[in-house]
Amino acid sequence: MSRARILYADSERSADLFYAVGMFVPDPFLFVQQADGKTHMVISALEIDRARRCARVDQLHDLEAVRNQVKADHPDWSLNAGSIAAGFVLSLGITELEAPFDFPLGVAEALRMAGVTVVVVEGAFWPQRAIKRDDEVAAIAEALQITEQGMRAGIELIRSSRIGDDGWLYIDNQQLTSEMVRAEINATLTRLGASPHHTIVAGGAQAADPHEEGSGPLAAHRAIIMDVFPRVEKSGYWGDMTRTVCRGEPSEQLQRAWDAVLAGQEKAFELLGAGVSGKAVHDAVTQVLTDAGFPTGPTADGRQGGFFHGTGHGLGVEIHEPPRVSSRDSRMETGHVVTVEPGLYYPDMGGVRLEDVVVIEPDGCRNLTAMPKFFQV
Repeated sequence: MSRARILYADSERSADLFYAVGMFVPDPFLFVQQADGKTHMVISALEIDRARRCARVDQLHDLEAVRNQVKADHPDWSLNAGSIAAGFVLSLGITELEAPFDFPLGVAEALRMAGVTVVVVEGAFWPQRAIKRDDEVAAIAEALQITEQGMRAGIELIRSSRIGDDGWLYIDNQQLTSEMVRAEINATLTRLGASPHHTIVAGGAQAADPHEEGSGPLAAHRAIIMDVFPRVEKSGYWGDMTRTVCRGEPSEQLQRAWDAVLAGQEKAFELLGAGVSGKAVHDAVTQVLTDAGFPTGPTADGRQGGFFHGTGHGLGVEIHEPPRVSSRDSRMETGHVVTVEPGLYYPDMGGVRLEDVVVIEPDGCRNLTAMPKFFQV
């Protein structure tokens, strides 16, 4: 590392800061890594004892003590987050720092006014985040196990529903809704120690929009997309899984679409491995879907149709992180953990998506998702 590095944020929302220190802190704090790799964390008295137990840093500093030292060293300065950061890094002999693209402007300006050069890092702040350690892969696998239990709870509720004469699904003479299934999934996740985030349960025409969360009654004989992506509260790592099911008899078109998406996913599994181009995998998946009779392009009413999103994305301490398996090329490396989630979407048909998570290995990929895939329930 040629320069020291700085972060100022809360680690509840900053994945880079959580990755650096390994603990959640709800209020902003200062993290500095010197050019020789030594790390520092300036934290309030409220959090410092917990940080002594949990934080992965070389040296902890009490915020009030640092504030008092900066006041003594620079009596003419107005004390705020920026000036305290400036005084602290100067006390370490640092005059040049690298910061992430989203670093607070006010803190950056205070550093510059104190004579500290701040250089914005292009791209990933911690590139090593993309290559998962064994313990990170294990944390993601645990998140996926919890995700599977949430998914199973939602599917079982759909499976237990009755198909009404009017074509809607019913539970105890009440129409089954997206909200009811989502609540079942989310309650299961919460009991298991994971926080749900905008769980998708979208049926019928709603499923033609990939990120539509879904609302209202669910119809029989139509596809229901469930995309479940919780964050485990203890580890901070995310799970991500999508299944598409149908309660009743799907149309011939819908069954063919589900079969094509499964074939596209299996093609990605076959091709992914270290050194492989993510774009080449995405193009191959797209071709499988096209050859099955499902082209991609604008529909008659101008909406998107077909397979119009990437095949996959990195997963870790963020739900979406590098690398990508998409039209933007990215070379796969051993230790990458990526989703594989082809889908098909048409306004008249609805949508189908299947998603697993794999870890890239030297000679291929290993699926971390254990839950089987089935369409009719």
